[in-house]
Amino acid sequence: MLKNASLWLFLLCICNVRAYAGEWRATVAVVTDTATYQAIGKDIDRYLAAIHGDGKQAVLIRDVWQHPDSIRRALHALYQNSRMEGAVLIGDIPVVMTRDAQHLSMAFKMNQTRDWKESSIPSDRFYDDFDLQFEYIKQDSTEKLYHYYTLKASSVQYVSSDIYSARIKAPVQPGKDKYQLLSEYLQKVVEDKQRQRTLSHVLYFTGHGYNSESINARVDEGWVLKRHFPFLGKRRGSRLDFINFDMDDAVRDRLLAQLADASLDVAILHHHGDSDTQYLSEIPNAGAPQQHADALKSFFRAKIRRAKDTVAAKQYYMENFDVPESWVANAFDSATVAADSLQAASLNVVIADTYGRVFNAKFIMFDACFNGSFHLNDYISGHYIFNPGATIAAKANTVNALQDMWPNELIGLLGEGVCVGNWAKEVFTLESHLIGDPTFHFAAARAALDRDIVKEKRNPKYWRKLFANSSTPSDVRALALVMLQNNRAVGSSELLLTLEKDADPLVRLEAFSLLKKRLSPLLPQAIALAMTDSYELLRRLGTLTAGKSGDKALLPVIAQAYFNPATTNREHFQLRYAIDQYPYDTIVNYFASWRAKSPLWPTEKSYSALLANLKRSAEASKADFAKLSDTTPKPTRFTISAQRNLCQTEHLAELFEYLKNGRDVGLRTLTAETFGWYVYSWKRDEILAFCRQQWAVEQDAAVKNELAKTIARLSISF
Repeated sequence: MLKNASLWLFLLCICNVRAYAGEWRATVAVVTDTATYQAIGKDIDRYLAAIHGDGKQAVLIRDVWQHPDSIRRALHALYQNSRMEGAVLIGDIPVVMTRDAQHLSMAFKMNQTRDWKESSIPSDRFYDDFDLQFEYIKQDSTEKLYHYYTLKASSVQYVSSDIYSARIKAPVQPGKDKYQLLSEYLQKVVEDKQRQRTLSHVLYFTGHGYNSESINARVDEGWVLKRHFPFLGKRRGSRLDFINFDMDDAVRDRLLAQLADASLDVAILHHHGDSDTQYLSEIPNAGAPQQHADALKSFFRAKIRRAKDTVAAKQYYMENFDVPESWVANAFDSATVAADSLQAASLNVVIADTYGRVFNAKFIMFDACFNGSFHLNDYISGHYIFNPGATIAAKANTVNALQDMWPNELIGLLGEGVCVGNWAKEVFTLESHLIGDPTFHFAAARAALDRDIVKEKRNPKYWRKLFANSSTPSDVRALALVMLQNNRAVGSSELLLTLEKDADPLVRLEAFSLLKKRLSPLLPQAIALAMTDSYELLRRLGTLTAGKSGDKALLPVIAQAYFNPATTNREHFQLRYAIDQYPYDTIVNYFASWRAKSPLWPTEKSYSALLANLKRSAEASKADFAKLSDTTPKPTRFTISAQRNLCQTEHLAELFEYLKNGRDVGLRTLTAETFGWYVYSWKRDEILAFCRQQWAVEQDAAVKNELAKTIARLSISF
């Protein structure tokens, strides 16, 4: 009764808000818990007034339920009864820990038998994607804000957020409680909304090990950033800055100083990460012999310290690597340990490094794993927001993320005055989140666009006109394609033609991305076009998709890329997975004629190593899959789960047989789930038909449920 009464009062509140809205305004819901509102209610009220003054309509939702279901019902009611565009979750709002939904994430594939706190994905898609359907499992026994949900088989099996959402949750900061931090942040946001900031200064940073440290990827990113933000290099005073991890022995201080620059508007940070760390640098490149020696000493000392048996480890490295004892004798000397620790600490940014610093980039993208883990008591991206500097919003991930994605998709919309929420809504994955005020925006270059993303979202004529105009900015045309797809107003043939003919690399990449989402029969043709495009990221993502396909029609472009000495190292990284899709004899025979035409590249050593590795891999796979039919030993879980990444088809018969007749229900369920990853496979139709047949006769409820999800994933239709 309390829930229903509260919801009824909330609906009355909606009606009252709509009554005073004279002009067309989108609605933003501000959700906060009772304790937070009691502590800083005046600041929240001022924030609502500032949103209204900025041209949107703000509605306050007091979370009196402390349960995700009730909050979602309130948001959905507002979405159905108002012009709702987004929600802001302030304070201690329940966290939905999703389970059985890893296919909606970029890279998270942890075994769910592990601790549920670690093996679940914290996600606010529960609050902003109303087509996703979840079933409640339980509340965590110790972390009371954690609520576990499983994704239903009857749900759609893809993310397409109806509204945006963002978290404003204070991290742990010495000397201040969470309410003081929230109050100071909201005051900063209110003050910022009185300014008109023109976006003119962009920074992009790349950390060590990211995208195989591909120089071509860095160069092309700079090239297309000038298409995302066409004023760069044209408007006097505009700047595009680039920092690479190897510009210094330890790049941390350079990057932090750049992020403190008062003129900096957008910072795009590509690096590895954790909830409390941004991994930036590696052991410095050595020049002189002594630098090489010092680096090796430090490396072996660290290895010995981390070993369970330090004496045995020391002896191992001395005997197997000819390490002089003098190099590691002082491994546990306090002064040496301290010096090594300081050196290691200087390579990265940890939470303590943010204390006392000022950050002024207005918006920061953390293209990294775990930096956005807002569900924890402390998380590093929060320290950039809850800071006396000018940083207002960030985008970050709660769990690990895939490197080969399109993190900058549509980011040029920020330069058109679109608020960060309306931009991010179109690029959300299960784990990606906005931290801070999602209504933040720069001065509008295209005054109506932010409004029209909501107002005209179901008007394909509006978006068709924008797309057809060649003078329309790149990301606005790309957004128009997205909106046309959302309205079922663009066909696969037109998308393929756009990929083939359009002069704009960002529009071509958007067309390719949309063809992938709709699982078009034209996808093999699209992959071939993508792999031969002039834009490195499009080639790379095409190659990645080829590695999931296995279509023999792709062999010519795969061979062309492999025998091309200009193929970049990150493309080559993905190319290896594409080659692995085919039987060993097929590759050997097909590559033979290409090798005859290209005797100089790759080198004989490299080419021989490829063939040897392929042969070993084929033999190992044959042995592993043979165990699926063994009556005595239990097959390893990894044999099955590895195919979620590999999607190889050579051993489908063994997987089919195990799903039908295997004795381990857990592994049969895993097999059913694994088939759902074959969305781009040339044998998708065959797998789909098998899964439908098996679903019709399956007796185990868990396996049947997973088969239903897989059938939905393989038969997805946009």
